[in-house]
Amino acid sequence: MARANRNKATTDRGTAGQIVSGAIGAAEALTVGVVQMTGRTLVETLHAVEEIGSELGSAVVRAARGSIKAAEDIGSDLVTVGKDVSRGVALPMRQVGTGITRLTWGRRDGKGEDGMRKMPAKAAGRRRRRPAA
Repeated sequence: MARANRNKATTDRGTAGQIVSGAIGAAEALTVGVVQMTGRTLVETLHAVEEIGSELGSAVVRAARGSIKAAEDIGSDLVTVGKDVSRGVALPMRQVGTGITRLTWGRRDGKGEDGMRKMPAKAAGRRRRRPAA
């Protein structure tokens, strides 16, 4: 009977060892699976971030190019408006300037002297002469 108890204890130890060994193996397999899944998730996340970054970069480049194009269009419109305004101001100024030039040159002779007769500084007195008696 002692022998039967010893065999049973040995068998129990073997069975317990197998259970522990199986549990450790399962935990190890689970750990390896979790690590592999985490690694794959991390790699996929990095690929997604890379794609998102690429798309954001492309969007930023397109936005910058669009802004530059809009600034060019606005600038050319402003140049056109500026030219029109300057022409609109310059023509009347030329006309006024021509009129002023005519007025000033019309009063001068070719030498730059006044062509008009100067008025005396003081008007001469107009006295009536009496006839001699």
